[in-house]
Amino acid sequence: MRGRIVVIALVSHATAASAQPNDPVARADALFREGRALIEAGNFDAACPKFEESQRLDPGLGTLLNLAACYEQVGKLASALTAFRSAEEQARAAGPGEKKREQTAAERARALEGRVARLAVIVTAAEQPAGFVVTRDGVPMRPLDFGRRVPVDPGTIVIAATAPGFEPFEREVVIARDTAARTVEIPALTPGAGTVDDAAPPATPDIAPPAGGADEPTPPASSRTRIAIGLAAAGVVGLGAGVGLGLSAKSRYDDVPCTQNGSPPMGCTAAEAARIDDARARGNLGTIVGGLGVAALAAGVVLYVTAPKGRAVVVAPVAGDGELGLTFAGRW
Repeated sequence: MRGRIVVIALVSHATAASAQPNDPVARADALFREGRALIEAGNFDAACPKFEESQRLDPGLGTLLNLAACYEQVGKLASALTAFRSAEEQARAAGPGEKKREQTAAERARALEGRVARLAVIVTAAEQPAGFVVTRDGVPMRPLDFGRRVPVDPGTIVIAATAPGFEPFEREVVIARDTAARTVEIPALTPGAGTVDDAAPPATPDIAPPAGGADEPTPPASSRTRIAIGLAAAGVVGLGAGVGLGLSAKSRYDDVPCTQNGSPPMGCTAAEAARIDDARARGNLGTIVGGLGVAALAAGVVLYVTAPKGRAVVVAPVAGDGELGLTFAGRW
């Protein structure tokens, strides 16, 4: 990896020879050279801030590439990916003369895609109160980013949600280098006098499991809602099956000619009598199945109505670099 940074440094920050000592351009050039010296000494942690400040004072494509490579060395893969992508776009916009640096940035970005940890923030409530704001490490998030798996660097990330007149929500997520993806669900805020400045109980850190690990356990209060939905669905199926059996029985009974003579039928052959018995048995079965379906449907409705509220399932889009899908969020 060190060799790659040296290659990038060949197209480094350029400054005017006549720059004055207090000129931001001259300061940026000095910081860039200090960063390069630190990299040569293997001190990447100290080099990255030098490149950051140099890029802030006098943005340059060469500085940006060195900064991206430095981020990669210290494990800030999300920042490295963002910087390489930005360098790729800048080089492309600069024209054919920067084709080599464009290709370098694109290759380095592609190599990072599968190694970057990602975090999705999902708002489970269908509607939000006025003034609802979600922040990540104190920076407001755009609603368009909800549900999107964005690259994040390792470390502790604080997700908070606030709205005037509601209790605030806060969750800490610890992202490790081997974390593939994490999801934070923001429930419906509880009405109250809570504001951002009100005292709130300390948040319990949410330690991310290794890649492929299980998410946090599901609360037990969901079983009642699950049973209610299952009973209602079984009831609808049973009711439909009962009606179908009843109609089938009536059709079979009406098709027997001797049944026109009254009940009990008179003058029926043995075959016709057997068909009548089959129709009656089918009708009785339909009555039983339909009755059970009605009972199950009623029980499911009662359980669902009396179950705790605020546990709706939300389907949110998930988008990211090279991925598109849906996320089902909620608690049962």
